Amino acid sequence: MNTEPLNVAGVAGPIVIATKAFFGHPAVTVGGVPAPRTGRRYALPTVDGGVVQATVRSVLADPYPTVEVNGVQHRTGPPMSIFLRILVLLPILLFTVGGILGALVGVLGVWANLTVAHTRMTPAVKALAMLGVGIGTVIVWLAVAVALNAALS
Repeated sequence: MNTEPLNVAGVAGPIVIATKAFFGHPAVTVGGVPAPRTGRRYALPTVDGGVVQATVRSVLADPYPTVEVNGVQHRTGPPMSIFLRILVLLPILLFTVGGILGALVGVLGVWANLTVAHTRMTPAVKALAMLGVGIGTVIVWLAVAVALNAALS
């Protein structure tokens, strides 16, 4: 998922961050050119031909990371309420009743909710969509569990 272009004073172009759904480092581009990563930091080109170090930080269940440039944090998207963050993680609770199968289906539900959270819908519509994803994950989990039970019997 790509963020909207973010303009930071002194940086040679708009910053775009491509985030991964669960694991891996985000890819950072400045003006469409990939920024080299050194450890946990990114070297962003500046307008005067130098580079400035930037750090990308992600918060659990938030699809929009924060970029820190020269000690100043820049959010790459709108803030998300605690209620929506809880809804994002809700499908993972299937592991409590569904074991490994519930966890796998729950992870897919969390991924779907993160995709919903990254859209431009209003918070109320996002909440309804995330509740729908939660109900859908339970239905998928039940259908797969019944099919596996019938196949193994």
